[in-house]
Amino acid sequence: MIRGIYTATAGMLTQQKRQDLLTNNLANINTPGYKQDQAIIRSFPEVLLQTIRVPIKDKQPIGSIHQGVFVEENVPIFKQGDLMETGINTHLAIWDSELELTQNGQRRPILLFTVQDQNGERLFTRSGLFTEDAAGQLVTPEGYLVLDDQGKPIHINGRTFTVDQKGNIRFSDGQTLRLGLTKIDNPNQLLKQGEQIYRLQGGQGNLPFVNENENYKIFQGKLERSNVDPAETIVNMMAALRIYEANQQVVQFLDKTLEKAVNEIGRV
Repeated sequence: MIRGIYTATAGMLTQQKRQDLLTNNLANINTPGYKQDQAIIRSFPEVLLQTIRVPIKDKQPIGSIHQGVFVEENVPIFKQGDLMETGINTHLAIWDSELELTQNGQRRPILLFTVQDQNGERLFTRSGLFTEDAAGQLVTPEGYLVLDDQGKPIHINGRTFTVDQKGNIRFSDGQTLRLGLTKIDNPNQLLKQGEQIYRLQGGQGNLPFVNENENYKIFQGKLERSNVDPAETIVNMMAALRIYEANQQVVQFLDKTLEKAVNEIGRV
């Protein structure tokens, strides 16, 4: 009975964490480049029960019991988001819908903008919400430098420029360069550094930049929307609430049963 309370409580905690994750997804529905998270729920290992007799070698199996579930990790879903028009030159969007589709149960590579933090570490993002900072460099809202295909910061210096669908940048003074786009073969290796910033596990950030032969398009003056589906998210939130309430009722029932048992023992 005590074990049942622990198991139901684990279910309540799991659904609470899942609800927090879904709420965060819904709150970022208007955040450019945001990729929704999905909770991976696992069960605790089963425990095998055995009777121990004398001698100890004489054991008789009783059976196994489950110990509830827990949220093992939160995994971002890199599904292509819709594009929206902004008309701002420094805003860029990646369209690579064919890259994120699954094939033979394996997730295909995804394409990301390459940025650099204050420590020189390469990071990645799908959000093209870029601006020009006081030093004339193209930066993210967090202040990270956007890199070209040579791994160097992109200097705008107030110049007008155009970006074609392969990421080639042409400035008004004739200078040309390409955006530093990185293809991540295994998206599961990406760790969240922020809401829209990712880094690779094991310090594998210095990957080669992709060439123009890859199947992708870059759009200037547009941003990629969040890929959160509000209807699906609300349905999942309601389901998580119902599961939470069911586990709560189990805890309350077992608690009352234990109370009656204790009272009966006290009378004896």
